[in-house]
Amino acid sequence: MIATVREVGMQWSAVVGYGVGCGAALSVVFTAAVFAGAALSRDFLLNDYPPAIQERYGRPKSARGRRVAVWFGVVVWGVAGLPLLTAAMVGLDGALDGGLTFLPAALCAALVFATLALWDLVVLDWIIFAGLRPRLLVLPGTEGMAEYRDLRFHLTAAIKGSPLIAVVGLVTGGVAALLA
Repeated sequence: MIATVREVGMQWSAVVGYGVGCGAALSVVFTAAVFAGAALSRDFLLNDYPPAIQERYGRPKSARGRRVAVWFGVVVWGVAGLPLLTAAMVGLDGALDGGLTFLPAALCAALVFATLALWDLVVLDWIIFAGLRPRLLVLPGTEGMAEYRDLRFHLTAAIKGSPLIAVVGLVTGGVAALLA
């Protein structure tokens, strides 16, 4: 049986829908976790600040900041990320005529992480961190520094992290193909 263009389009719309939908849900959890983490320890993301801000702050990440960073990772990736990615794969398996195969799984997973990466860059880094600069995200002693508004720093960091999108997609696609 040959699939019509419309059927193929519906298949790919499911891939995009699950990828972007789960990516948006993960972005909401990620955002809440950033603010909760900062409320518990402002320096928990110290290594993600521009170097000049880290230098003026003048201290290494506190023990509390390190603990909060670990819990942040557990919540974002273990409690939310993995279950959302699994839900996307299960939902996609039911939505695709031939079941879940490597390519749709890989693209869906890549879309989950691309959505998160874009949200992180545009909403968290550029709008909230660089634009609004809530006190909760400003390290003590670094108030008013111009580096908080350095959009290029955040863009460069996002570009450096972008290979992770492909890695997650390929690994997820491989796991899905093995389990199918």
